[in-house]
Amino acid sequence: MKEEQVINAARKLFNKYGFKRVSMDEIAKEARVTKKTIYSYFKSKEDLLKYFIEEEVINMKNIVEELDNEENSYFENVHNVICRLLEYKNENPFIKIIMEEYEVFKNPQLLENLKPIDKAIQNYIREKLIYAKEKEFIDVEDVDVATFLIYKLYIAFLFEAKNEFKDEQKTANTIIKFLRNGLERK
Repeated sequence: MKEEQVINAARKLFNKYGFKRVSMDEIAKEARVTKKTIYSYFKSKEDLLKYFIEEEVINMKNIVEELDNEENSYFENVHNVICRLLEYKNENPFIKIIMEEYEVFKNPQLLENLKPIDKAIQNYIREKLIYAKEKEFIDVEDVDVATFLIYKLYIAFLFEAKNEFKDEQKTANTIIKFLRNGLERK
């Protein structure tokens, strides 16, 4: 019960003010618990951040699993996942504020804590590429290089392009067309 209060308070404050601007004292006050209570569940504010990042990884995996349909082609699945993850990123206050905060403060700890999200996305891409290569849907010489390129393309649109491309569907269509023309067997 108290752990849930801490989590809810931290989520509320992180979403409103960002990670850097929120103190453990403020979280304790919002949760109506002592700091000692918080530290009995989380060793540090960074541990709270890791909790929320792990939660986001789970949410993203759920989106992928929900959209991954064996009846669709490889490219249809990738298209649907990229489109939905772009939408998810834009509607998710936690991811938006953490990325904005990273850009402002260039906090290496924040970047380090975001690595599980990166790893989960790269693993998904790699698994899909291996499957598509085995089924001869694509012709890729090095799956790891292709994974890296697709991931960086995804990251560029997800985080670096910011608000330049407001139409997620059009963005996802462009990404898929690029991948298909570069990877699909003719």
